[in-house]
Amino acid sequence: MRRSVALGLLVTAALALGADGATRDGAAIRKASADAREAYDQKDYPAFLRHSRTLAGLAPRSTRALYNLACAQSLTGDAQGAVATLGRLADWGVAFDIGTDADFDLVRDSEGFRAVAARMEALAEPLGGSPVAFALPEKDLLAEGVAHDPKTGDFFVTSVHRRKVVRVGADGRSWDFVTEGRDGLFSAVGVVADPARRALWVSSEAGRFMVGFREGDEGGSFLLEYGLDDGALRRRIPPPVVGGSVSDLALGTEGTVYAADPAAGRVYRLPPGSDRLEVLVDEGTIVSAQGLAASPDGRLLFVADYVQGIARIDLESRDVTFLSAPEDLLVSGIDGLLLAGDSLVGIQNGLRPHRVVRLHLDPSRSRITRGTVLERAHPRFDEPTLGVIVGKALYYVANSQYRYFQANDPDLEHLQEPVVLRLALPWLSED
Repeated sequence: MRRSVALGLLVTAALALGADGATRDGAAIRKASADAREAYDQKDYPAFLRHSRTLAGLAPRSTRALYNLACAQSLTGDAQGAVATLGRLADWGVAFDIGTDADFDLVRDSEGFRAVAARMEALAEPLGGSPVAFALPEKDLLAEGVAHDPKTGDFFVTSVHRRKVVRVGADGRSWDFVTEGRDGLFSAVGVVADPARRALWVSSEAGRFMVGFREGDEGGSFLLEYGLDDGALRRRIPPPVVGGSVSDLALGTEGTVYAADPAAGRVYRLPPGSDRLEVLVDEGTIVSAQGLAASPDGRLLFVADYVQGIARIDLESRDVTFLSAPEDLLVSGIDGLLLAGDSLVGIQNGLRPHRVVRLHLDPSRSRITRGTVLERAHPRFDEPTLGVIVGKALYYVANSQYRYFQANDPDLEHLQEPVVLRLALPWLSED
Protein backbone atom coordinates (compact mmCIF):
# COMPACT_ATOMS: atom_id res chain seq x y z
CA MET A 1 0.00 0.00 0.00
CA ARG A 2 1.91 2.98 -1.27
CA ARG A 3 1.49 6.68 -0.60
CA SER A 4 1.29 9.06 -3.55
CA VAL A 5 4.24 11.41 -3.94
CA ALA A 6 3.30 15.08 -4.02
CA LEU A 7 5.06 17.60 -6.26
CA GLY A 8 8.27 18.74 -4.63
CA LEU A 9 11.60 17.57 -3.34
CA LEU A 10 10.48 14.85 -0.97
CA VAL A 11 13.11 12.81 0.78
CA THR A 12 11.75 9.38 -0.04
CA ALA A 13 11.10 10.37 -3.63
CA ALA A 14 14.75 11.27 -3.98
CA LEU A 15 16.19 7.94 -2.86
CA ALA A 16 17.02 5.65 -5.74
CA LEU A 17 18.92 2.61 -6.91
CA GLY A 18 22.07 2.84 -8.95
CA ALA A 19 22.78 0.71 -11.97
CA ASP A 20 25.18 -1.35 -9.87
CA GLY A 21 22.43 -2.26 -7.40
CA ALA A 22 24.03 -0.31 -4.53
CA THR A 23 21.96 1.66 -2.08
CA ARG A 24 22.80 5.35 -1.96
CA ASP A 25 23.70 7.37 1.12
CA GLY A 26 20.33 8.24 2.64
CA ALA A 27 21.70 10.98 4.93
CA ALA A 28 23.47 12.73 2.05
CA ILE A 29 20.35 12.48 -0.09
CA ARG A 30 18.20 13.96 2.65
CA LYS A 31 20.57 16.90 3.04
CA ALA A 32 20.78 17.57 -0.70
CA SER A 33 17.00 17.36 -0.94
CA ALA A 34 16.48 19.82 1.91
CA ASP A 35 19.10 22.21 0.55
CA ALA A 36 17.54 22.16 -2.91
CA ARG A 37 14.08 22.76 -1.48
CA GLU A 38 15.29 25.73 0.54
CA ALA A 39 17.12 27.25 -2.42
CA TYR A 40 14.08 26.87 -4.66
CA ASP A 41 11.77 28.48 -2.11
CA GLN A 42 14.18 31.42 -1.82
CA LYS A 43 14.40 31.69 -5.60
CA ASP A 44 18.16 31.23 -5.42
CA TYR A 45 18.24 29.31 -8.69
CA PRO A 46 22.05 28.92 -9.02
CA ALA A 47 22.06 27.26 -5.59
CA PHE A 48 18.99 25.25 -6.57
CA LEU A 49 20.90 23.97 -9.60
CA ARG A 50 23.97 23.14 -7.53
CA HIS A 51 22.03 21.15 -4.93
CA SER A 52 19.91 19.50 -7.62
CA ARG A 53 23.02 18.26 -9.39
CA THR A 54 24.24 16.80 -6.11
CA LEU A 55 20.89 15.14 -5.52
CA ALA A 56 20.71 13.69 -9.04
CA GLY A 57 24.23 12.32 -8.63
CA LEU A 58 23.27 10.59 -5.41
CA ALA A 59 19.94 9.36 -6.78
CA PRO A 60 20.48 8.83 -10.52
CA ARG A 61 17.25 6.87 -11.02
CA SER A 62 14.90 9.07 -9.08
CA THR A 63 12.31 10.55 -11.43
CA ARG A 64 11.67 13.39 -8.99
CA ALA A 65 15.37 14.21 -8.60
CA LEU A 66 15.84 14.32 -12.37
CA TYR A 67 12.72 16.37 -12.92
CA ASN A 68 13.84 18.97 -10.41
CA LEU A 69 17.27 19.04 -12.01
CA ALA A 70 15.58 19.84 -15.32
CA CYS A 71 13.63 22.63 -13.61
CA ALA A 72 16.86 24.05 -12.16
CA GLN A 73 18.60 23.90 -15.53
CA SER A 74 15.71 25.72 -17.15
CA LEU A 75 15.53 28.40 -14.46
CA THR A 76 19.25 29.13 -14.92
CA GLY A 77 18.98 29.34 -18.72
CA ASP A 78 20.47 25.96 -19.63
CA ALA A 79 17.90 24.97 -22.25
CA GLN A 80 20.06 22.20 -23.71
CA GLY A 81 20.66 20.64 -20.30
CA ALA A 82 16.99 20.84 -19.33
CA VAL A 83 15.91 19.17 -22.56
CA ALA A 84 18.52 16.41 -22.17
CA THR A 85 17.38 15.67 -18.61
CA LEU A 86 13.72 15.62 -19.59
CA GLY A 87 14.65 13.38 -22.50
CA ARG A 88 16.11 10.83 -20.09
CA LEU A 89 12.78 10.74 -18.24
CA ALA A 90 10.97 10.21 -21.53
CA ASP A 91 13.41 7.39 -22.34
CA TRP A 92 12.22 5.70 -19.12
CA GLY A 93 8.62 6.05 -20.28
CA VAL A 94 7.87 8.70 -17.66
CA ALA A 95 5.72 11.75 -18.38
CA PHE A 96 5.33 15.02 -16.50
CA ASP A 97 3.01 17.89 -17.36
CA ILE A 98 5.88 20.07 -18.47
CA GLY A 99 3.68 22.14 -20.74
CA THR A 100 2.04 23.89 -17.79
CA ASP A 101 5.04 24.11 -15.43
CA ALA A 102 6.19 27.74 -15.21
CA ASP A 103 9.70 26.58 -14.35
CA PHE A 104 10.15 25.85 -18.06
CA ASP A 105 8.96 29.24 -19.34
CA LEU A 106 12.48 30.22 -20.38
CA VAL A 107 13.00 27.15 -22.57
CA ARG A 108 9.55 26.07 -23.73
CA ASP A 109 9.87 27.73 -27.13
CA SER A 110 12.95 25.73 -28.06
CA GLU A 111 12.64 22.99 -30.64
CA GLY A 112 14.15 20.43 -28.29
CA PHE A 113 11.67 21.20 -25.53
CA ARG A 114 8.72 20.87 -27.91
CA ALA A 115 10.09 17.53 -29.11
CA VAL A 116 10.43 16.05 -25.63
CA ALA A 117 7.01 17.42 -24.64
CA ALA A 118 5.55 15.60 -27.65
CA ARG A 119 7.30 12.39 -26.59
CA MET A 120 5.82 12.63 -23.11
CA GLU A 121 2.36 13.37 -24.48
CA ALA A 122 2.65 10.29 -26.72
CA LEU A 123 3.06 8.12 -23.61
CA ALA A 124 -0.61 8.76 -22.85
CA GLU A 125 -1.47 6.45 -25.75
CA PRO A 126 -2.77 3.20 -24.23
CA LEU A 127 -0.70 0.09 -24.78
CA GLY A 128 -2.02 -3.40 -24.07
CA GLY A 129 -5.78 -3.40 -23.69
CA SER A 130 -6.48 -5.70 -20.73
CA PRO A 131 -10.20 -6.62 -20.69
CA VAL A 132 -12.32 -6.18 -17.57
CA ALA A 133 -12.54 -9.46 -15.64
CA PHE A 134 -15.22 -8.16 -13.29
CA ALA A 135 -16.49 -4.93 -11.73
CA LEU A 136 -17.65 -4.23 -8.20
CA PRO A 137 -20.84 -2.18 -7.70
CA GLU A 138 -19.72 -0.30 -4.55
CA LYS A 139 -17.84 2.73 -5.80
CA ASP A 140 -16.34 3.67 -2.44
CA LEU A 141 -14.59 0.40 -1.67
CA LEU A 142 -11.10 1.74 -2.34
CA ALA A 143 -10.11 -1.69 -3.57
CA GLU A 144 -6.51 -2.76 -2.95
CA GLY A 145 -5.73 -6.49 -2.99
CA VAL A 146 -6.93 -9.54 -4.95
CA ALA A 147 -6.72 -13.25 -4.14
CA HIS A 148 -8.10 -16.35 -5.86
CA ASP A 149 -9.33 -19.75 -4.72
CA PRO A 150 -8.61 -22.36 -7.44
CA LYS A 151 -11.07 -24.80 -5.87
CA THR A 152 -14.13 -22.57 -6.28
CA GLY A 153 -12.82 -20.13 -8.87
CA ASP A 154 -13.87 -17.24 -6.62
CA PHE A 155 -11.90 -14.04 -6.16
CA PHE A 156 -11.46 -12.03 -2.96
CA VAL A 157 -10.98 -8.25 -3.02
CA THR A 158 -9.99 -6.12 -0.03
CA SER A 159 -11.53 -2.75 0.76
CA VAL A 160 -9.42 -0.06 2.38
CA HIS A 161 -12.30 2.35 2.91
CA ARG A 162 -15.14 -0.02 3.76
CA ARG A 163 -12.99 -2.24 6.02
CA LYS A 164 -14.12 -5.54 4.54
CA VAL A 165 -13.37 -8.35 2.11
CA VAL A 166 -15.62 -8.90 -0.90
CA ARG A 167 -16.03 -12.29 -2.56
CA VAL A 168 -16.71 -12.50 -6.30
CA GLY A 169 -18.14 -15.62 -7.90
CA ALA A 170 -17.47 -17.00 -11.36
CA ASP A 171 -20.68 -15.33 -12.56
CA GLY A 172 -19.43 -11.89 -11.46
CA ARG A 173 -21.83 -11.67 -8.53
CA SER A 174 -20.23 -10.20 -5.40
CA TRP A 175 -21.07 -10.35 -1.71
CA ASP A 176 -19.34 -9.65 1.60
CA PHE A 177 -17.04 -12.44 2.73
CA VAL A 178 -15.97 -10.44 5.80
CA THR A 179 -18.47 -7.71 6.60
CA GLU A 180 -17.52 -4.13 7.45
CA GLY A 181 -15.40 -3.91 10.58
CA ARG A 182 -16.05 -7.50 11.63
CA ASP A 183 -13.44 -8.99 13.98
CA GLY A 184 -12.18 -5.44 14.62
CA LEU A 185 -11.03 -5.17 11.01
CA PHE A 186 -9.47 -1.84 10.08
CA SER A 187 -8.68 -1.15 6.43
CA ALA A 188 -8.34 -4.48 4.62
CA VAL A 189 -5.18 -4.21 2.52
CA GLY A 190 -3.19 -7.26 1.42
CA VAL A 191 -4.79 -10.64 0.81
CA VAL A 192 -3.49 -14.05 -0.20
CA ALA A 193 -5.19 -17.44 -0.40
CA ASP A 194 -3.64 -20.68 0.84
CA PRO A 195 -5.78 -23.30 -0.93
CA ALA A 196 -3.95 -26.28 0.56
CA ARG A 197 -4.81 -25.20 4.08
CA ARG A 198 -8.13 -23.61 3.05
CA ALA A 199 -7.02 -20.29 4.54
CA LEU A 200 -7.36 -16.68 3.48
CA TRP A 201 -4.82 -14.28 4.95
CA VAL A 202 -5.73 -10.59 5.22
CA SER A 203 -3.62 -7.70 6.46
CA SER A 204 -5.28 -4.80 8.21
CA GLU A 205 -4.05 -1.29 8.98
CA ALA A 206 -5.79 1.65 10.65
CA GLY A 207 -5.70 4.83 8.60
CA ARG A 208 -7.59 7.94 7.67
CA PHE A 209 -8.90 6.42 4.46
CA MET A 210 -11.15 4.02 6.37
CA VAL A 211 -14.74 4.66 7.38
CA GLY A 212 -15.18 5.25 11.11
CA PHE A 213 -11.57 6.26 11.67
CA ARG A 214 -10.77 7.55 15.16
CA GLU A 215 -7.55 9.19 16.31
CA GLY A 216 -6.95 6.37 18.76
CA ASP A 217 -6.91 3.85 15.91
CA GLU A 218 -3.77 5.32 14.34
CA GLY A 219 -1.02 2.75 14.05
CA GLY A 220 -3.21 -0.30 14.61
CA SER A 221 -2.33 -3.24 12.40
CA PHE A 222 -2.53 -7.03 12.39
CA LEU A 223 -2.63 -10.14 10.23
CA LEU A 224 -5.78 -12.26 10.18
CA GLU A 225 -6.38 -15.83 9.05
CA TYR A 226 -9.87 -16.72 7.87
CA GLY A 227 -11.31 -20.04 6.81
CA LEU A 228 -11.46 -19.97 3.04
CA ASP A 229 -14.68 -21.95 2.97
CA ASP A 230 -16.68 -20.51 5.89
CA GLY A 231 -15.11 -17.10 6.50
CA ALA A 232 -14.59 -17.87 10.19
CA LEU A 233 -11.76 -16.04 11.93
CA ARG A 234 -9.02 -18.47 12.89
CA ARG A 235 -6.21 -16.22 14.10
CA ARG A 236 -5.34 -12.57 14.63
CA ILE A 237 -1.59 -11.94 14.77
CA PRO A 238 0.03 -8.58 15.60
CA PRO A 239 3.31 -7.30 14.13
CA PRO A 240 6.40 -8.54 15.99
CA VAL A 241 7.62 -5.02 16.86
CA VAL A 242 5.91 -2.11 18.58
CA GLY A 243 4.68 0.37 15.99
CA GLY A 244 5.02 -2.11 13.15
CA SER A 245 2.40 -2.72 10.50
CA VAL A 246 1.55 -5.42 7.99
CA SER A 247 0.47 -4.59 4.46
CA ASP A 248 1.24 -6.52 1.25
CA LEU A 249 1.37 -10.30 1.60
CA ALA A 250 2.78 -13.33 -0.19
CA LEU A 251 2.51 -17.08 0.32
CA GLY A 252 5.64 -19.21 0.40
CA THR A 253 6.30 -22.92 0.62
CA GLU A 254 4.42 -25.08 3.13
CA GLY A 255 2.09 -22.22 4.02
CA THR A 256 4.72 -19.67 5.06
CA VAL A 257 3.28 -16.15 4.98
CA TYR A 258 5.39 -13.07 4.22
CA ALA A 259 4.29 -9.53 5.06
CA ALA A 260 5.66 -6.10 4.16
CA ASP A 261 5.90 -3.17 6.56
CA PRO A 262 6.02 -0.18 4.17
CA ALA A 263 6.83 2.65 6.55
CA ALA A 264 9.71 0.88 8.29
CA GLY A 265 10.95 -1.11 5.30
CA ARG A 266 10.78 -4.32 7.30
CA VAL A 267 9.75 -7.73 6.00
CA TYR A 268 8.07 -10.22 8.32
CA ARG A 269 7.64 -13.98 8.11
CA LEU A 270 5.10 -16.34 9.69
CA PRO A 271 6.58 -19.85 9.59
CA PRO A 272 4.26 -22.86 9.21
CA GLY A 273 2.66 -23.77 12.53
CA SER A 274 3.74 -20.58 14.27
CA ASP A 275 1.45 -18.01 15.90
CA ARG A 276 4.06 -15.25 15.87
CA LEU A 277 5.39 -13.15 13.04
CA GLU A 278 9.17 -12.81 13.02
CA VAL A 279 11.37 -10.10 11.55
CA LEU A 280 12.97 -11.49 8.40
CA VAL A 281 14.56 -8.19 7.33
CA ASP A 282 14.83 -5.32 9.78
CA GLU A 283 14.66 -1.65 8.89
CA GLY A 284 17.64 0.04 7.30
CA THR A 285 18.10 -1.77 3.99
CA ILE A 286 14.71 -1.52 2.29
CA VAL A 287 13.17 1.96 2.32
CA SER A 288 9.51 1.21 1.48
CA ALA A 289 8.56 -2.47 1.26
CA GLN A 290 5.61 -3.13 -1.03
CA GLY A 291 4.71 -6.19 -3.12
CA LEU A 292 6.30 -9.55 -2.33
CA ALA A 293 6.93 -12.63 -4.46
CA ALA A 294 8.33 -15.94 -3.15
CA SER A 295 10.16 -18.40 -5.36
CA PRO A 296 8.53 -21.85 -5.52
CA ASP A 297 11.73 -23.56 -4.35
CA GLY A 298 11.60 -21.68 -1.04
CA ARG A 299 15.01 -20.07 -1.52
CA LEU A 300 14.22 -16.48 -2.48
CA LEU A 301 11.82 -13.68 -1.71
CA PHE A 302 11.58 -10.66 -3.99
CA VAL A 303 10.40 -7.36 -2.53
CA ALA A 304 9.35 -4.24 -4.40
CA ASP A 305 11.00 -1.30 -2.68
CA TYR A 306 8.87 1.61 -3.87
CA VAL A 307 11.94 3.83 -3.74
CA GLN A 308 14.94 1.69 -4.65
CA GLY A 309 13.77 -1.06 -6.99
CA ILE A 310 13.62 -4.82 -6.46
CA ALA A 311 15.26 -6.40 -3.42
CA ARG A 312 16.16 -10.08 -3.36
CA ILE A 313 16.23 -11.86 0.00
CA ASP A 314 18.08 -15.13 0.44
CA LEU A 315 15.69 -16.89 2.81
CA GLU A 316 18.41 -19.06 4.35
CA SER A 317 21.05 -16.41 5.05
CA ARG A 318 18.62 -13.43 5.13
CA ASP A 319 21.05 -11.50 2.96
CA VAL A 320 19.45 -8.68 0.97
CA THR A 321 20.71 -7.52 -2.42
CA PHE A 322 19.09 -5.35 -5.05
CA LEU A 323 18.64 -6.57 -8.60
CA SER A 324 20.70 -4.57 -11.06
CA ALA A 325 18.86 -3.37 -14.15
CA PRO A 326 19.67 -1.78 -17.51
CA GLU A 327 20.19 1.99 -17.47
CA ASP A 328 17.11 2.61 -19.61
CA LEU A 329 14.78 0.62 -17.33
CA LEU A 330 13.04 2.23 -14.35
CA VAL A 331 12.21 -0.27 -11.60
CA SER A 332 11.12 2.04 -8.77
CA GLY A 333 7.49 2.94 -8.06
CA ILE A 334 6.31 -0.69 -8.13
CA ASP A 335 3.40 -1.55 -5.86
CA GLY A 336 2.22 -5.06 -6.75
CA LEU A 337 4.90 -7.65 -7.52
CA LEU A 338 4.51 -11.24 -8.70
CA LEU A 339 6.84 -13.97 -9.92
CA ALA A 340 5.75 -15.30 -13.28
CA GLY A 341 8.03 -18.05 -14.55
CA ASP A 342 11.38 -16.55 -15.54
CA SER A 343 10.18 -13.00 -14.90
CA LEU A 344 8.79 -10.64 -12.32
CA VAL A 345 5.63 -8.70 -13.11
CA GLY A 346 5.33 -5.29 -11.50
CA ILE A 347 2.32 -3.01 -11.19
CA GLN A 348 3.98 0.39 -11.41
CA ASN A 349 1.86 3.22 -10.02
CA GLY A 350 4.71 5.42 -8.80
CA LEU A 351 5.08 7.16 -12.15
CA ARG A 352 2.92 8.55 -14.93
CA PRO A 353 1.52 6.97 -16.96
CA HIS A 354 0.75 3.96 -14.78
CA ARG A 355 1.83 0.66 -16.27
CA VAL A 356 2.40 -3.06 -15.79
CA VAL A 357 5.89 -4.29 -16.66
CA ARG A 358 7.55 -7.62 -17.20
CA LEU A 359 11.05 -7.72 -15.70
CA HIS A 360 13.06 -10.47 -17.38
CA LEU A 361 15.47 -12.21 -14.99
CA ASP A 362 18.77 -13.90 -15.70
CA PRO A 363 18.99 -17.64 -14.86
CA SER A 364 20.40 -16.93 -11.38
CA ARG A 365 17.56 -14.49 -10.66
CA SER A 366 20.08 -11.92 -9.50
CA ARG A 367 19.78 -9.44 -12.35
CA ILE A 368 17.06 -7.87 -14.50
CA THR A 369 18.18 -8.25 -18.09
CA ARG A 370 15.44 -6.19 -19.74
CA GLY A 371 11.93 -4.90 -19.28
CA THR A 372 8.78 -5.12 -21.37
CA VAL A 373 5.76 -2.86 -20.88
CA LEU A 374 2.69 -5.11 -20.90
CA GLU A 375 0.07 -2.49 -20.18
CA ARG A 376 0.26 1.29 -20.13
CA ALA A 377 -2.24 4.14 -19.73
CA HIS A 378 -5.25 1.83 -19.72
CA PRO A 379 -8.47 3.88 -19.83
CA ARG A 380 -9.52 2.25 -16.56
CA PHE A 381 -6.29 3.03 -14.74
CA ASP A 382 -6.63 5.25 -11.69
CA GLU A 383 -3.76 4.06 -9.49
CA PRO A 384 -3.67 0.30 -10.08
CA THR A 385 -2.48 -1.61 -7.05
CA LEU A 386 -2.17 -5.36 -6.43
CA GLY A 387 -2.99 -8.55 -8.30
CA VAL A 388 -2.86 -12.33 -8.44
CA ILE A 389 -1.77 -14.74 -11.18
CA VAL A 390 -4.37 -17.29 -12.20
CA GLY A 391 -3.31 -19.71 -14.92
CA LYS A 392 -1.68 -17.64 -17.64
CA ALA A 393 -3.15 -14.28 -16.65
CA LEU A 394 -2.73 -11.51 -14.12
CA TYR A 395 -5.89 -10.27 -12.42
CA TYR A 396 -5.30 -6.87 -10.83
CA VAL A 397 -7.11 -3.87 -9.35
CA ALA A 398 -7.10 -1.15 -12.02
CA ASN A 399 -8.59 1.79 -10.18
CA SER A 400 -8.12 2.13 -6.44
CA GLN A 401 -8.90 5.85 -6.90
CA TYR A 402 -7.00 7.05 -3.82
CA ARG A 403 -7.13 10.62 -5.12
CA TYR A 404 -10.89 10.78 -4.45
CA PHE A 405 -10.55 9.82 -0.80
CA GLN A 406 -9.74 12.76 1.42
CA ALA A 407 -9.43 11.23 4.87
CA ASN A 408 -12.51 8.99 5.15
CA ASP A 409 -14.78 11.25 3.07
CA PRO A 410 -14.88 9.91 -0.50
CA ASP A 411 -15.79 12.08 -3.48
CA LEU A 412 -18.78 10.00 -4.59
CA GLU A 413 -19.48 12.27 -7.54
CA HIS A 414 -16.27 11.30 -9.29
CA LEU A 415 -15.77 7.72 -8.14
CA GLN A 416 -16.21 4.93 -10.68
CA GLU A 417 -16.95 1.26 -10.14
CA PRO A 418 -13.78 -0.56 -9.08
CA VAL A 419 -12.68 -3.01 -11.75
CA VAL A 420 -10.29 -5.92 -11.89
CA LEU A 421 -8.55 -6.34 -15.24
CA ARG A 422 -7.26 -9.52 -16.81
CA LEU A 423 -3.83 -9.31 -18.46
CA ALA A 424 -2.61 -12.31 -20.46
CA LEU A 425 0.87 -13.64 -19.60
CA PRO A 426 1.45 -15.87 -22.64
CA TRP A 427 4.95 -16.98 -21.68
CA LEU A 428 3.65 -18.98 -18.72
CA SER A 429 2.95 -22.69 -18.98
CA GLU A 430 -0.46 -24.14 -18.23
CA ASP A 431 0.85 -25.76 -15.01
